[in-house]
Amino acid sequence: MKGLWLQDYYLFKRQRLAVGLTWGLTTLCLLWFGQWGIEIGMGIFAVMLSMLTLSLLSANQQNHGLKFLLTLPITKQTYLHQKYLLLFGSVGSAVLIMTGTTWVIARWQRWQLTLAAIFQQAYLVGILILAVLVIIVPYQLKHGPEATQTFMSVVGAAIGAIVGGSYLCVQRTAFGQNIFNQIAAIVTQHGLASLLLTITGLVVILLGYSYYRSMIGFHPSDA
Repeated sequence: MKGLWLQDYYLFKRQRLAVGLTWGLTTLCLLWFGQWGIEIGMGIFAVMLSMLTLSLLSANQQNHGLKFLLTLPITKQTYLHQKYLLLFGSVGSAVLIMTGTTWVIARWQRWQLTLAAIFQQAYLVGILILAVLVIIVPYQLKHGPEATQTFMSVVGAAIGAIVGGSYLCVQRTAFGQNIFNQIAAIVTQHGLASLLLTITGLVVILLGYSYYRSMIGFHPSDA
């Protein structure tokens, strides 16, 4: 597995400028939007690092590279294990970097935010992005990067429709308002941590299913 990490390190190193520019953009979001910029900046930064991770997977798939890669002393299980760890590490790194950046700016701007509150907001965005990515990874492993671009567009449109529909439901219907009030009451009573634990549990289940689908759907000989 050490060889896989080294290969991804050199591929990732080529994109360091893009990572730096994205981090600069997220910092500007914090300065421009204030406390609302935490979710915006975290979303931008986590998506950037995650898309970079998927691009590393695409680089392995180009020119039937996986056929060659898995003739080395690397098994399919080892390859998948490393890629899922890389994906998890990318999102986790984004959460930690944004938490640290926001904490510095919060102290500078004198925001009334604790470090725990900042981390929870960044973590919430990160875990939701991870949930989307673990859906995309099995598809890309099975169908390749070209088909995945279309699939990602469909997923993005579906997420936009869900978010927009949920917002309209809350704003325009009593049912949506009641659901929102119940969620807000639970968060107020038990804190955001309980909601994060519930979402994390669901994502862990989704992650296990995603890994299982990758194992049965990933055929390097077809890559």
